[in-house]
Amino acid sequence: MVDGAMPEPFNGRLDRKPKAILLALNPGNAFLGSETFMSKIPMPDLQSRRGKFALQINEECDGSYTNWARHPYDWPTLTGGSTLPFFTSRMRFVNDWVSEEPVEPDEVVWFELYPWHSKSWSFIDVRDAEVRNLIDTYVAQPIAALDSEWTFAFGKPWFDILPVIGFDKVAEIGGAAVGLWDHQTPSRVVGIFESRTSRCRVVAMRHSGSAGPPKQSEVPSLRELVDSTLRDLD
Repeated sequence: MVDGAMPEPFNGRLDRKPKAILLALNPGNAFLGSETFMSKIPMPDLQSRRGKFALQINEECDGSYTNWARHPYDWPTLTGGSTLPFFTSRMRFVNDWVSEEPVEPDEVVWFELYPWHSKSWSFIDVRDAEVRNLIDTYVAQPIAALDSEWTFAFGKPWFDILPVIGFDKVAEIGGAAVGLWDHQTPSRVVGIFESRTSRCRVVAMRHSGSAGPPKQSEVPSLRELVDSTLRDLD
């Protein structure tokens, strides 16, 4: 954990149904005034107790994190024009997946499993009863209440985490089976997880070498396959 950095449990609007929910493990490293972006761009103090974000919360949002989190980060402004690949790749995926019309950043809500910043993700014991209770209160219940049609999680850890925090895997696509959808990444596995206490479902995806979303060419036929699988489950 990065000492003195502002925790960020979620980002996005909680007062309306989002077009998609994206789950992440934690907010990553913090910018406290001495760090660089992508190892080359000096960054201002964004996330310390006296940083830019804390000032915005106190001065522009009546001290409310929820009000502040309604507005997505403008990363190009913060980084001198550079985008954040973690953000842009997932927004590209959501737009490819939803497809009817463009999805704006403020139409997506992001939830962090672990809200504190760290330089690298290692492990939290989600089997601990207190930890599970916190995750249920601040992640599982909110995503169920928002009732988005789509909730996504990317990366291998989610396949282990979701069953422990109350989601059963009800279907799996990919893995050893090949040729299931167009341009299929051979190691891609798609798991559909359903909450034991609500109808909330999470579509989790993993593949070797990356925790990113599927490439654009995979999405149309993969979406058709996931839709067919969900209809069978219903």
